Amino acid sequence: MARTFDTTDTNPSPFNLGVDHTLKLLHRIAPLDVWMLTRIEDNEQIVVRADDHGYGIEAGTAFDWGNSFCIRMLAERGPRIAPDVQQIPAYREALAAQTDPPAIGSYIGFPVHEREYGMYGVLCAMHPEPVVADIESHTEAIESAVQVIEALLRQRRQIDELEREREALKLEAYNDALTGARNRRGWQIALHAEEQRCLDHSLPAGIIALDLDHLKAINDQEGHDAGDRLIAAAGAALRDATREIDTVARLGGDEFAVLLPETPADNLPEIASRLRTALETAGVAASIGFACRTVSGSLEQAQTNADAAMYADKRQRRDSPTS
Repeated sequence: MARTFDTTDTNPSPFNLGVDHTLKLLHRIAPLDVWMLTRIEDNEQIVVRADDHGYGIEAGTAFDWGNSFCIRMLAERGPRIAPDVQQIPAYREALAAQTDPPAIGSYIGFPVHEREYGMYGVLCAMHPEPVVADIESHTEAIESAVQVIEALLRQRRQIDELEREREALKLEAYNDALTGARNRRGWQIALHAEEQRCLDHSLPAGIIALDLDHLKAINDQEGHDAGDRLIAAAGAALRDATREIDTVARLGGDEFAVLLPETPADNLPEIASRLRTALETAGVAASIGFACRTVSGSLEQAQTNADAAMYADKRQRRDSPTS
């Protein structure tokens, strides 16, 4: 069963316009009721762009990836072009496993890759009835459309990188003097810009919240200079352990946060573990929580969730005799 979220696109990006035109052309070549560019995140197949003529599918619609046709197509259990899905056991299985499945009589699915980043998602189409026309003869045209979309993805990534570089230059004015990380205002600016990219392109992003342990005790026992050295060491360790496109910010006192663009939820535990190790190597103990922006949510909500997870980690570390 699909879920749809409001991702109204009032000012489409060049990437979105390019994909939209490609999907419209595909509909003219093979007039199935819906053509979609989708990506995979957290066992959901999320629609990035859609050319819909009957299903009511739009950007932001999310399907169960585990019970999809596309996961079976990628595993080579079913063909990329199926004029009658009832003739394909794996596709009949997918329909039977779904709760309130949509009417699907025919299906097309082709993987979409990014050269340096692996599989991006699937270009796919559905029609409520079996298709009598010879849609299998359009394989070459569909493969050409995939190449166009992959070129658009490369262009979009280049544009995003340039935008982030310009933003980083502007954010130099919002650096925290003690740590070299962004200050709270710089964090808010970076968060807003990345939220817009997430909305424009249905991108994932993660947030890690960190709070240094024992800073008050160090200030009380060793003086504020020692506390400042600890904060500075934490900032340096976090900046050294993150990518150029990530944003490290000191939000105040002993509170830090990291914004991780284009990072799915599955990657966050390993990243958080890596940051904890980097901090420990620098002699800094910290409580850490993380959360991913969901297709129905926002980065602000992800930050709230990451903060909650960080405080839970702090309680657990405080109560554990080995912490």
